[in-house]
Amino acid sequence: MGLVVVGMRTNNQVDPIGLDDPSPRLSWEVVGSSGQAAYQIRAAESVEAVRGGQLMASTTMVGSTRQSQIEIGDLKLGSRQTVTWQVRVWDERGNVSAWSTPATWEMGLIGNAAWAARWIENPTYAYTRAGGEVTPLPVFGKGFSVDRPVWKARLYVTGLGMFAASVNGKPAGEAILEPGQTTYSEEVHYRTYDVTAALRQGSNVVGIETGSGTYQRVKTPGHYFFGADLEEYVVFGAPKVIAQLEISYADGSRQTIASDQTWKTALGATTYSSWWSGEEFDARRGATSPDSAAKLDGADWSQAALATLTDSTTPRASTPLVANPRPPVTVAQRVHPETITKHGDSWILDFGANRSGWPSVSLNVPRGTTVTMTPSEKLKADGSLGTESTGVADGATDAIAYKYTSAGGSNQVWHPQFTYSGFRYLRVDGLAKKPGRNTITMLVTHAALPTASTFRSSSAVLNAIHEMTLRSTESNMMSVLTDCPNREKGPYTGDNLHNIDALLSQFDMAAYQPQLVKNMASAQRDPDDEFPGLIANIAPEFHRVRPVKLKYPQGVIEFLDEVNWGSAVIRIPWKLYTTYGDTRTMATHYDTMVKWLDYEAKNRADNNGDIPGLGDWSAAESSTPMQLAIYAGYFSSADEMSKIAGVLGKHADEATYRALADELATTFTAGFRHTAADGSVYYGSDSETSNAMALDAGLVSDADRDDVVAHLIAAVRTSGNHITTGSVGLGPLFRALQAAGRDDVIYDMVTNTTAPGYGYLVARDHTTLSEDFSGGGSQNHHFLGQVDNWLVSGVVGIQQAAGAVGYRELIIKPAIVGDLTAATGSYETPYGPVSSSWSRPRPGHVTITVSIPSGTSATILLPNGRGSITSSDVTVTKEDGAASCRVGAGNHAFDITP
Repeated sequence: MGLVVVGMRTNNQVDPIGLDDPSPRLSWEVVGSSGQAAYQIRAAESVEAVRGGQLMASTTMVGSTRQSQIEIGDLKLGSRQTVTWQVRVWDERGNVSAWSTPATWEMGLIGNAAWAARWIENPTYAYTRAGGEVTPLPVFGKGFSVDRPVWKARLYVTGLGMFAASVNGKPAGEAILEPGQTTYSEEVHYRTYDVTAALRQGSNVVGIETGSGTYQRVKTPGHYFFGADLEEYVVFGAPKVIAQLEISYADGSRQTIASDQTWKTALGATTYSSWWSGEEFDARRGATSPDSAAKLDGADWSQAALATLTDSTTPRASTPLVANPRPPVTVAQRVHPETITKHGDSWILDFGANRSGWPSVSLNVPRGTTVTMTPSEKLKADGSLGTESTGVADGATDAIAYKYTSAGGSNQVWHPQFTYSGFRYLRVDGLAKKPGRNTITMLVTHAALPTASTFRSSSAVLNAIHEMTLRSTESNMMSVLTDCPNREKGPYTGDNLHNIDALLSQFDMAAYQPQLVKNMASAQRDPDDEFPGLIANIAPEFHRVRPVKLKYPQGVIEFLDEVNWGSAVIRIPWKLYTTYGDTRTMATHYDTMVKWLDYEAKNRADNNGDIPGLGDWSAAESSTPMQLAIYAGYFSSADEMSKIAGVLGKHADEATYRALADELATTFTAGFRHTAADGSVYYGSDSETSNAMALDAGLVSDADRDDVVAHLIAAVRTSGNHITTGSVGLGPLFRALQAAGRDDVIYDMVTNTTAPGYGYLVARDHTTLSEDFSGGGSQNHHFLGQVDNWLVSGVVGIQQAAGAVGYRELIIKPAIVGDLTAATGSYETPYGPVSSSWSRPRPGHVTITVSIPSGTSATILLPNGRGSITSSDVTVTKEDGAASCRVGAGNHAFDITP
């Protein structure tokens, strides 16, 4: 088969518009029997130009197997510019592919100077008052005319706290819950919408509604307010928007409609908006998002005012407007209630599974009717809502609610726009009769990231665990990765780091995670701030946690800072490099990493080596020394920082951080290595976390490894095959056992149907992961989702070879364990999809099929090395009861009999 180039991506997205990156990274995949040995890229302003050779830039023939994260060079791109690019590749024999199908990208507005628009506000808006009176949220609009054929129209727009843009009354695009969360003083993200098809000849109108988001956090009596004595909160400002609609006409002229004081504004129909406690909408109010310019002449509308921005406001006068690099949050699906049950005067709707999203109504009720929808993750035994996991006290169930007040009429359709909730159940009040299946539905919302893997097995329990963990990730995958979709919605850095293996297994996060790292960098405390260099446990830091010490079972903890949270700024960029070949993220934020390590060095010295933190957070077993978990994380940070410095060519730093890692290893061993009565070696309290973290970090010597693995397995068996680690120790537990070849132990833990553990959650009908393995706390936390990585890398057996980057070298090692009889799965590498399937039709007989993408090679490790093995196309080597073979791209099959 000849070489064919497919899967063209720019900055990890397909044909994106609205980039402001002057040197985007290009990626592609190659299909063919032979892999890529060289490539050539060419770029021009249009398809016709690139094919005609009128090029903006072109590489020579570059000898390289790389197919991702490639920069073509300095194109000197300006705002609005469109680039068309193609690539062709050569194999090792000199055969060359055809030029690929053209791909494109389009630049947005580069720098604040490219904006003619100004930030505008509603001059009559006032915050919620102390008595609880709520001021409706502003809406903005501008009428304009189109009098000739339109070639292209782009709407560049953002708003704070949140915005929803429309053209002629229709949403400007699919993106919702905008803008993406950032440190708003450092950068505000805008979105570019293609609104060409939305325009019509004659009169048109652009509208922008606003919500509060994390920008405007106001305590309102009767409404839930996330917070405790630890947190300090700030209201950053009043709602404001900035928008620039640019229309390019077929005759070559251009029209710009930019937000300024000529725009109209009104207090709209969204009468209450809170990121944490719901949304209320009164359809009787006239100033909804306008569907015609004539609406702006109504009595509710007045002139907008220019927002006053200074060096002390948020955003500042100099805060850059930055194109949002993340795939948008969108509505992923509509779910209908599975059951509708009467409970007192209310109706309880069950949507079958816990998810994140919006209630959506389609009603025919009299004017003035208010329908109240209260979300919940659980029901009580009597069938009423159980709201404690959402943070709402029992009996205060309206504290988080969605309320719609009807304007009358037969087709009343509404859903919230500026917040969302995690829920399975809705209590509905205010309807005179039973709602139908289509009356109130659930719109599921999450970031539109490409799925990276698939998994299915003969075990109903494993399949349910996979669905449960995947749904938990989706529920927390918004513009930032949150801890839970209800009580906190916190972008916790540790929750991201502790579950990073599963996250990168489940979804392609190459365009998503770099911004989360940038959020950490933007939130880093400045030299003149309290605790300079600190990266607090949430980023963006829209609330501050004071350094209060509290007594917990594992010791005295401090919420402000934790090595195993802050180190995400180092360890996630390293994972992005090893997974995708991304060097840009770690190069961009290298100075942030240095400052964080300097902060932790001072932190350590100031506390005489006893670093404040949280230890193995949420563990069922609390004997693990807090400092063991902290120092293992500290060592891993220094170790990976040394590797990052090496990749970036900073060799002096590489040696400095290697020396720090070596010193931390010595300190760790002196403090936590112990010898048992039988002479064997263990670490810490001999708990699962203690031994697993020591093994996983590489802090156990070769001579001690078998002992420590044996102690780890003994801890699992002593616990009754339960998982007793918390979020910090969970990844190390899976990785240490898998590295030791003990997938059988993992299987026993995972499928155990008693608490604590995954199997228990499935047995108790959980559809998402709870905050702990015994079912407590929030019912939709993702940070215990490490199992989903093992299902792909262990059960199916798709792994990256040690030391490889970007899955160029693969290991296929299926875990044929327990009573499993079959498993199949795939993973989308930067080179294309790899798949593995196996079945066990009878004892001792195993069939395995593997597909390897072009440009990669794999070592396949086969079970039952002493049996008979037949292969479709390769020679299998047997040695000491093990069997293996090396394969290249293509499909390979094996039949193994006793």
